Amino acid sequence: MGNSDGICNVGYCYHNGYGVEKDEHKAFLYYQMSAEMGNALAFNDLGFCYANGVGVERDEQTSLIYYQKAVKMITGI
Repeated sequence: MGNSDGICNVGYCYHNGYGVEKDEHKAFLYYQMSAEMGNALAFNDLGFCYANGVGVERDEQTSLIYYQKAVKMITGI
């Protein structure tokens, strides 16, 4: 798998149960793979996962880090 957008979309499908059985941990893992490839949306999704305990233990500090990375990637700020 080499397409970060596609991998992020697979995470979205697992997160919401679209076409597959809902599995928040798998969603988290796909978001993580996509983020490691530099996908800004995946960083945002990881922030959401950490903020809300989706597929991972809730951690507001880590959530903020991922949200900040997403903003920096999108805006360059």
